[in-house]
Amino acid sequence: MAQADASQNSSNELFEVVRSRYGDRLSPEELEEVRKAVERIAGMAEALRSVPLDYRDEPLIRFTPYRADRE
Repeated sequence: MAQADASQNSSNELFEVVRSRYGDRLSPEELEEVRKAVERIAGMAEALRSVPLDYRDEPLIRFTPYRADRE
């Protein structure tokens, strides 16, 4: 529950930055869409942060061999 609160606080703070900078140029409907987008992005960032990684973990690399007949 604490992580959800932290994510919500983070998204609220980020939305306030956007609203203070661009709020005068956006309609209320556009601001609502921006708020929803910021909440989605903050949620995805929180999900990424929740994955435990070790310093030895490497990025996943998809290996696709070259085949001349498939160009």
